Amino acid sequence: MKIFAQQGYGKGDKIHNGLNSSALDGIILSPRDEREVKLRQFVEEIQSSYPNTDLLLDPQFYYSLYIDGTSKNLEDYPYFPGVINLTTLRSFRNIQKFVNDCIEFQEDIGLDCVVSPNILIPNFSDRQAQIALNMAEESANIAEDKGLDLYISLTFSESALNESRNVNDFLNELSTLNATGFYVTIDRKTPDYNQDYESETSLLNLLTFIYSLSEINEYKVIMGYSDIIGILYLTVGAHAISTGWHNSSRKFTVQQRVLPTSGGRQPRERYTSIPLLNSILVSELDTISNQLRARNIDYTTLLSNSAYENVILSGNNPSDTWSRGISHLQHWSALKNATEDIFTNPDDISDRLDDMENYIDEAVAKYNLLNSLPIQLEKSSKGDHLETWTRALREFRDLHHV
Repeated sequence: MKIFAQQGYGKGDKIHNGLNSSALDGIILSPRDEREVKLRQFVEEIQSSYPNTDLLLDPQFYYSLYIDGTSKNLEDYPYFPGVINLTTLRSFRNIQKFVNDCIEFQEDIGLDCVVSPNILIPNFSDRQAQIALNMAEESANIAEDKGLDLYISLTFSESALNESRNVNDFLNELSTLNATGFYVTIDRKTPDYNQDYESETSLLNLLTFIYSLSEINEYKVIMGYSDIIGILYLTVGAHAISTGWHNSSRKFTVQQRVLPTSGGRQPRERYTSIPLLNSILVSELDTISNQLRARNIDYTTLLSNSAYENVILSGNNPSDTWSRGISHLQHWSALKNATEDIFTNPDDISDRLDDMENYIDEAVAKYNLLNSLPIQLEKSSKGDHLETWTRALREFRDLHHV
């Protein structure tokens, strides 16, 4: 079970700090957010200074189909074709060139494990799904010829997961591909920051998607832009989850990541509470700590087992010494330690499911305590998502008899 950094804008020393604290196992590089010369230097540095770090590049080829997409630095990369349309991708010769250029670039910058280009799939029965499969098959052929390990990149809409039959048909196609694994990104319906899925069916089918590829077909599955809900993905077999420092690099939406935005205010500082299986505002943690201490209740039972809990405990209030720079490091560290703290037998899916369900029950109990107190939590900080998680896991176990 691995935690990867999802690179976004403003890398600075964030990833270095995450690696130095052993909170990260790998990095998903974002050419959109890094000039080519800087990306090449970064790859060389990571391979030299952190040789055990998994390093993958997300080609972000799907930006090419958006005429108004904010592709930023992608335009200057030699493999990126600029704006094209679906008609261009009807030609096998074009697909072959795009795939070859993309893989050759990754090989040229020193990556021996490459990621295929892809396009966004709105529905598994649409022609985009067939184009994506064609690109995946050609990527597998080229990677095999070059002797490279390959992750097939898949990006699809959350709504595509609502049609169970189409999901299963698409899985049947994927299971024939010669690849090391899959790098999966879900285009979520709403950019609102939370750990929930609007549809229980879509979450159930996503868990089945991961389980089928990983546990049944023995591919390595890396889930991009996963955040805390990624713990569920690890439960059913994902090899790694990736999450970043901005909310937009913890949850992927075309609205936030691809299309132009008008900007907005700076995000408020948050704290990742693994015992609550959620991220809450540090100001809310102030209120919680005051309310619980007034009742002689130890509020530290809501703190995560991360390398940064001493910062929370060093002031009179949790927020006194907290900062945005610490929050993303605590987020990675908390998730990394959660993979070790929650699962008693990580090699057995039945045991992982037992452990996850028990941990959710404990989180619900902690939320019940908070709900009994005069504490006002914003919507994303509440525990409503835990009901969706519980039902999805229960149906998953019934469906797959695990």
